[in-house]
Amino acid sequence: MVLAAATLSSTACRDWREAVIPGLANSEPQQAQLHDRTPQPLPGHPGVTFTPRARYQNRAWAVALDDAPDDAWAEVVPLDVALAWGPVANPGVLTELSLHLKRRYVSVRWSHPLPLSEQDVMRHLSNHHLIPSTPAVMTDLELIRPGDLVTLDGLLVDLDGPAGRMATSLSRSDVGNGACEVVYVERVEVARPE
Repeated sequence: MVLAAATLSSTACRDWREAVIPGLANSEPQQAQLHDRTPQPLPGHPGVTFTPRARYQNRAWAVALDDAPDDAWAEVVPLDVALAWGPVANPGVLTELSLHLKRRYVSVRWSHPLPLSEQDVMRHLSNHHLIPSTPAVMTDLELIRPGDLVTLDGLLVDLDGPAGRMATSLSRSDVGNGACEVVYVERVEVARPE
């Protein structure tokens, strides 16, 4: 679902980071462990199963995007989006960050002191490997751009298939390989500041 840009009013800026509206993505992602972890076939992808690990919802700002991953999972997981929430979802912090997302990894750098610790930055910024549950969800996911306010609802899952295994993180405090959320997206909302 794409929300009209008019729902978020702000001054048009050259740099999308300056248009981020503080307070709209303050909450931590919501996560609830699932007891039934039975692997299920992934519709439209023969030989691929997903194992639900937790229900997941996150309202955050898209800060980096890779809509053309080039790996064995590209057909199943066609989009990676780095999301920021909480204290990182603030123009005063985001304008100091250099963000890059490629080959399933997000890198973040800064050259000036931040009002947050490195741990706080990394706990409020994460790469999300996105699996659309329907063609309509895929259509909405394809609209995401850096600077959009994104709400994801779905499942954190582990994937198994011919390409191997892609396991989700269940923690927001981990970093490095294996720290990304693998999300089977059941619903998405995208809002763009003017």
